[in-house]
Amino acid sequence: MSKPEINQTLDHLFRQEYAKMVSLFTNRYSSALIDQIEDAVQESLLKAAKLWSFQPMPENPSAWLYRVANNQLIDQLRRQNKSVAYEPQKQEIDSDSIQIEVEEGRLIDDQLRMIFACCHPSMKLQEQLMLSLKLLCGLSVKEIARALLKKEDAAKKAITRAKQKFKTEVGELSVPEGEAINERLEAVLQVIYLLFNEGYKATEGDELIRHELCEEAIRLAFILTNAQNCHTGELNALIAMMLFKAARFPARIRKDGSLVTLEHQDRSLYRDDYIQWGWKFMHESSKEENTSVYQLEAAIASYYTVAASYEKTNWKVIFKLYDGLVKLKPSPVVKMSRVLVMSKVLGAQKALEAMLEIENETAELQSFQALKAELYAEMGDYESATIHLKNAILQAQNITEKRFLEAKLLNWKTPKSV
Repeated sequence: MSKPEINQTLDHLFRQEYAKMVSLFTNRYSSALIDQIEDAVQESLLKAAKLWSFQPMPENPSAWLYRVANNQLIDQLRRQNKSVAYEPQKQEIDSDSIQIEVEEGRLIDDQLRMIFACCHPSMKLQEQLMLSLKLLCGLSVKEIARALLKKEDAAKKAITRAKQKFKTEVGELSVPEGEAINERLEAVLQVIYLLFNEGYKATEGDELIRHELCEEAIRLAFILTNAQNCHTGELNALIAMMLFKAARFPARIRKDGSLVTLEHQDRSLYRDDYIQWGWKFMHESSKEENTSVYQLEAAIASYYTVAASYEKTNWKVIFKLYDGLVKLKPSPVVKMSRVLVMSKVLGAQKALEAMLEIENETAELQSFQALKAELYAEMGDYESATIHLKNAILQAQNITEKRFLEAKLLNWKTPKSV
């Protein structure tokens, strides 16, 4: 196996197993050992990278990682004279021990226990979200900062504070029972939402879509449907939104890895099964009296996905939906998305005027520069468009997105070089 293939396999294993391993060992040992557990899991991946570069990969690489990480953790505890204080609840730990179980409406999946633990009420909401994305989802500090629109240094400090509270306040991991689940459900849904969004448009790396993150978000959401007090209209709408967006995945990336925008996607490639499931959960969510953020986002995603063609997209309805969404969720990203749709309804000039109103809170975002470039180009001002597109290229961390923007720059015919 070549080095690139090994690195690709390790990256896949990391994304697939990291959260499961951290959750498993935290359940089996103690939340107080979260630092040692993370170190052990990461050490197992480093050992795999070294060994598998010159010898065949084991038949079951996941089981190998679990065994090495567990041994590494035990060695750490012995060196720190903690092996007796933190006896594991199960002596044998393997990949088969992670499974989803439902008993009398109470979820006992290790990862679900972990996500509720990460959303412990002793932490602030931002701390809950950051810690969950770090421990449950294996996101880097940079990815977390982007997901929450925070500075990287601030995100790092917040994660450190959250981990300290996790070690001292959480204690034994468990899923809250009855109404106590609702106290943490909002944060849990936000974690799943942010995880899916990071997979939908990856912050960095070669791939624009990280399918394993989106699949994991959908999996966690489906687990929640088995808990009576978690199966809410908001959860149904969140699942619908993810399914409508995931239905477009086969058409978003060409075989060579390049990006295909919504305008040029082959809609025959959209997954009809995902769309049908999306409608099912959308219908279930509509039984709730109050309109939620997730319902509006699901509705917007449905209009993008089921339109017969890009030209037949119902921009006016989507614009009205964004008017409602921006009232409930006035985030910079939502405001920019609304401006994009505004350009389809009212024209690029009106959209540019609207961008001036939100520039203070969105100017540092890479997507702000890309959108502004697109709007100037629509008006024929390629000189201004090129300036903003070059800024967007400089800020782009994802290789696929950077190449897409660079190709667009080459295709534009500017009146004069900038």
